[in-house]
Parts: sequence; structure tokens; C-alpha cells
Amino acid sequence: MKTSASPYERNANRLTIFLLITLVGVSVTGSILLTGPIPTHFNGNGQADHFGSPDTLLILPIVCLCIVGVLWAIRYTPTELMNFPGPRTPDNTVHQRQNFDQLFATIRFLVAGLFLCIAGQISWASIHHQKQVSLWPSFLFIALVGVSTVISVIRAYKLSAR
Repeated sequence: MKTSASPYERNANRLTIFLLITLVGVSVTGSILLTGPIPTHFNGNGQADHFGSPDTLLILPIVCLCIVGVLWAIRYTPTELMNFPGPRTPDNTVHQRQNFDQLFATIRFLVAGLFLCIAGQISWASIHHQKQVSLWPSFLFIALVGVSTVISVIRAYKLSAR
């Protein structure tokens, strides 16, 4: 049983699409305008430790689109194949499905945001000839995925107690 998208999920999808379009724009613009080697990898201290062609920026939207595409495809998993806490009543199944769909909409949004942040930091470091970036934005996005997952699991158990 597939439910229709909630307003939260529709808005998260719109924001995800906006971030993906922005990511493609930043990556294409960077690959055209940036010259010389650009940082393509940063160590645990945020210092650039690998450099490549500006065209390597084009890899980011491709990888991001693949990940987000898989997360969107998971949305079409039949509810009957899902495992969630509590009894499988029609009401509980609908609420658990909505909880699942909202979690994956959030994760898709955060993944697109993370990749845009990475492309932005690489472009910024290249434009300003910096050899170091701040790692906190990447850690923030990763932490938000974890927090979203924990909130969704807690919500799933609360829904099962109904």
C-alpha cells in the first residue's frame, strides 16, 4: 500500500530538486571557470591532500544524483515488505509508512545539501587559493542524518504503542 506524499515530503522534494539543480550549476560553472589544479580531497584537519582538474567537480552531481535516485526509488518499496514495530493494522501501517517516507525525504534533502556544501567549499578554496576548508558543515549534515534517523525510530515506536 503506497500512500500519497505528505506536504512535508512534497516540500522536502522541492527543496531537494532545488539543491540538485544548484549543485549541477555550481559544478558546471566551477569546471568552466576554475583554472589549474583544484583541491579534490581534504584530510581530517580540512587540509587539501589531493588535487585534480576542475572537471572533477562534475563527479559530485553525478554521484549525488545516483544516491538521491536510489533513495527516491526506495520510496516505492511496497509497504508489505517493510519491517516496523507494532501490529500491522491498517491505521498503523499508514502512519508507519508516512514516518518512513518523511525520513527518506529528509535524508534525500540532507544528501543533496551535503554534496552542494562540498562543491561549494571546493570552489571557494579554489577561487581564494586556500589549501584548507572547515569540516564542520560536512559533520553537521552527517549529524543531521543521524538525528533524523533517531527521531524517526522513536516516532516509529511511539506509533506502534497506539
